[in-house]
Amino acid sequence: MGNPASDTRKATEKRRKRYEARLGPGVYLPKQERLAVNAEMEKFAAAEKERLAKVKAEREAKRKAKKAAPKPAAAPAPAPEEAKA
Repeated sequence: MGNPASDTRKATEKRRKRYEARLGPGVYLPKQERLAVNAEMEKFAAAEKERLAKVKAEREAKRKAKKAAPKPAAAPAPAPEEAKA
């Protein structure tokens, strides 16, 4: 059967998790705290977007440098044994 207070707490926690999964982090916080969390999330998202753009540019630069680099000459194939004799 269990402790009724514990059951209520568990149900509340499950409901909070479902709301946060659907509506985003901080949905259950008081308004001032929620606004602060949302501002931090926006800062993080902007920084992550900038970082991803930088990584993509670096990857493209490496790809272009690799295409532009001259390919080393292939070593000549060794002569067959029969031709040497």
